[in-house]
Amino acid sequence: MVCDCENMTDLEKKHLPVITAPDTVGKGEFFEVTIEVGKLLAHPNEPGHHIDFIELYADHTYLARVHFTGRTTKPTVKLWISLDHIHGKLRAFAYCNLHGNWGGCKKIQVTEH
Repeated sequence: MVCDCENMTDLEKKHLPVITAPDTVGKGEFFEVTIEVGKLLAHPNEPGHHIDFIELYADHTYLARVHFTGRTTKPTVKLWISLDHIHGKLRAFAYCNLHGNWGGCKKIQVTEH
């Protein structure tokens, strides 16, 4: 699980699911989350080597899973989610069909209205 993008290898940069979301959100309010694999360094996108899926969690609470196919889809997803209690971070996992699971995270604060 990588939460800091400094001092990463090229392999890590290609596979890291980068999460873009607000730092603070209101409890129960929907907000946009974007997850991109290959944002820091392009990941191959062909049938023999691609990102198969991306999963999103709020700490350990499962939120979503999106599947991709090589060449015809780009491993980027935008989701609208809401959090009903305080979570420490959003966690994303990307599965590369050749190199396995890779994780990234982003700290997030949930505030009362």
